[in-house]
Amino acid sequence: MKLILLFAMLMLVQNYWTPQFDDGSQVIVTYSSGHILESQSSVPRQVVINVQFSIVFQLTPQIFIQPLRVDWVRDFPGGFAGGVTSITTTGFKISGIALSPNPVYELHFYWIATTDPRILVITFATWDVDILKSGSGEREVQFIIEHDLEDATNGLISLIGIKHLAYNSIIEIDIAEITSKYITVSARTYSQSYLDYIKFNVLLGTAESLWSSPMQALINPPNHPFVSRGNGECDLNISIDRPQILGNYQLIPVIAIRGYDYNNAENIRLKFRNVVLNTQIQYILSTWSTSIVYRVYYQGAIFIYDPNFKIFDPFCAEIFSECDYNGDTIIICQKTPDLQALGWSQPIRSISVPKNRKLHLFNNVNFKGVKQSLIQTQQCIEFQNISSLKFDSAVSQIKVLYLNTIAADNCITITFYSQCNYQGEIFQIIKGKHLQLSNKIPFEIKSIRTCPNVIIKLQAPNYVQGSIKEITTSQSCMNSYKFPKYIASN
Repeated sequence: MKLILLFAMLMLVQNYWTPQFDDGSQVIVTYSSGHILESQSSVPRQVVINVQFSIVFQLTPQIFIQPLRVDWVRDFPGGFAGGVTSITTTGFKISGIALSPNPVYELHFYWIATTDPRILVITFATWDVDILKSGSGEREVQFIIEHDLEDATNGLISLIGIKHLAYNSIIEIDIAEITSKYITVSARTYSQSYLDYIKFNVLLGTAESLWSSPMQALINPPNHPFVSRGNGECDLNISIDRPQILGNYQLIPVIAIRGYDYNNAENIRLKFRNVVLNTQIQYILSTWSTSIVYRVYYQGAIFIYDPNFKIFDPFCAEIFSECDYNGDTIIICQKTPDLQALGWSQPIRSISVPKNRKLHLFNNVNFKGVKQSLIQTQQCIEFQNISSLKFDSAVSQIKVLYLNTIAADNCITITFYSQCNYQGEIFQIIKGKHLQLSNKIPFEIKSIRTCPNVIIKLQAPNYVQGSIKEITTSQSCMNSYKFPKYIASN
């Protein structure tokens, strides 16, 4: 009787969780405080700050950052970069980097962290911008970046790193296209502006999780106070129209800088503050001292935080006795030849299905009888007399995404090894050369040597529960995984 009671209690425990979010601002360095970005000249040099979340996340969140205050010297070359590392459920490290011997005086960042699976943060950095390093007039380079947020419709882009080489301080980036598989980002400069490095992050979302404005630009005439005020600080009240968003949501406004056009005789100084959401997104944009700002490129967005959105186990199915994922429940992670043996005899009225998996339901035990198949989560449906369930076998696959190869490194080859520490047999994937069906990796992968700006995706039935494992750095020993023998597919 005790065992039966305990099992009944477990049946009432639901396995889904809900998204979490946190946000804040962080000062990296301030003017005239003796920090190394200002007082030293080694390249690169950085300051790293530990940030603690105000909550403890159930899962490791994604983090999007946006410069709130920048001030660096007008001399060429010059520039900065921001970045996030060591993300845990309790905090992360945020850094500010000087990319030239010239001083960076101030860096402040806004950050937003979330575990909402309908949000994806993409961070991209490259020195491969040759067309922007020479010439004159308008020049543009595009980056096509693959992603796996299939329902993505909206995106916010933030410039978080730049290095200017000569003549003019001009940069503009924007999101040119969003599809279910990739985004296209354009980077432009004008006149005789020469650029050496660009870094940005993109907050990508679905229509239900993110609204983003069209690309915005502040273009200042000669008599504008950003251009002709002389000395002192100047504040502008900026507004962005936004739609009405109905529902029981928390709406978080976010402003991001996409670029600028500065007079080279003065330092680059810009500040965003007091971002609020009313009938519009409103904020204050400032410059100070003797800086002369001809243009500011920016964008606004609203993160639609839904604390009631349900997130299910990414590896297992979950069946419910009521619609809307309510009632009694049981979790299915593998073949289940007899549901009744587990104590389940009710109709199934809602069900979660892991992404990229197909779940088969049978009206007899041992996977016999009438079969019905699902590839998507069902919020309200009715299946009577389901007696057994099983998943399709996960496909073994290796996918290599070349985001943008850094030209200076000339790294285009990914090498897989049969032993740890890059030893033993090897198999290589080279950019621009496609695998054929006859190609095989005849050994278990124990180490991988990869390139900057490359994502390797590994998936196999017995590898991290059939989920996709992403790798972005070289792996010296993968004994805990032992990715199986691989037969390449088109």
